[in-house]
Amino acid sequence: MKGEGPSNSQDSAGPFGISDGELSAELQKWTGSASALHPVGELLDRHWAAAFTYARLCTDGPRAAGMLTTAAFTRLFGESLRQAGPSAAWRPQLLVTVRRIAAEWDTDGRQELLHPALRPDPASGERAAARLLPAPGRRLLARAFQRLPQPSRAVLWHAEVEGEPLSVPAALLGLDEESTAVELGRARDRLREECLQTHRELAPDAECGRYLRMLDVTFRRGGGLAMDPDLRGHLDGCGHCARTADQLARFHDGLPLALAEAVLGWGAAAYLAA
Repeated sequence: MKGEGPSNSQDSAGPFGISDGELSAELQKWTGSASALHPVGELLDRHWAAAFTYARLCTDGPRAAGMLTTAAFTRLFGESLRQAGPSAAWRPQLLVTVRRIAAEWDTDGRQELLHPALRPDPASGERAAARLLPAPGRRLLARAFQRLPQPSRAVLWHAEVEGEPLSVPAALLGLDEESTAVELGRARDRLREECLQTHRELAPDAECGRYLRMLDVTFRRGGGLAMDPDLRGHLDGCGHCARTADQLARFHDGLPLALAEAVLGWGAAAYLAA
C-alpha cells in the first residue's frame, strides 16, 4: 500500500525485533519523564501506509487523508497512555478508528473534507455514519471478530484480509512462523464459533435456535446443493438465519472480503484491492 507520511515497513517485518504488543506496553508505561518516540515512531512506521490508504477512501484528497490518519493515530496513542489502547491488534483497531473519526467529521463542520459520497444527502437525510458502518449482512461477523483475543484478530487481519505472508503477523506478534500458522488456524475456528454464539444470542425466535445445529453442520462441510429441505425452507423465510448462513459460507470462499466488510464497512472492497 502506498501513502503519504511515514514509510511503511511491513515488507521487511521480519527484522522488527519487537512486537506490537511490546511497543504498546512500552507506550503505556510512559510517564512523561522519558521519551515515547521509540514506540510512537515504530507504530507509525508499521501502520501509517495502511491507515492512510483507508483514510484516502474516506476523504476528498491526500491532505484530508493525512489529517484523518494523524487524528486516528493521535487518538489511539492517547488511549494507550490511559491503558485503554490496542495491544496486538493495532492494524484493525487503527482502521476502525479512521472510520469512526470520519463519521465525527460529518457532525463537526468538516463535511467538506469527506469523500463526496459520504457527505450529507439532503434528499434522504442519511449521514456519513450510516454509510460507513458494516452492512447488516456483515454485522454478525463484525461482532464475532471483536470478541476474539487481540492476537487472533491481528493474525486474521494480516494473513486473511491483507494477504501478507505469515512472517509479517509473526513479527508483529513476536512469534515464529510455525506458531503463527497454528494461531491462524485457531483464530479461524474461534471466529466461526463466535459467529454461531452471536447468532444464538441474536436469534429472533426459538425456531432459529432449533436450526442452529443444522446450519453449523451444513456450512461446516461447505453448504450447497445437499442442503436439507427443511433448512432451505427456513432460510427462505428467515433473514437472520439467511445472513448467518452467508457469513458461515464465507469461511470456505471469500473470508478476506467478508472480514474487510465486517470490520471496515465503507470502502472494504477498495481497501482489499489496494
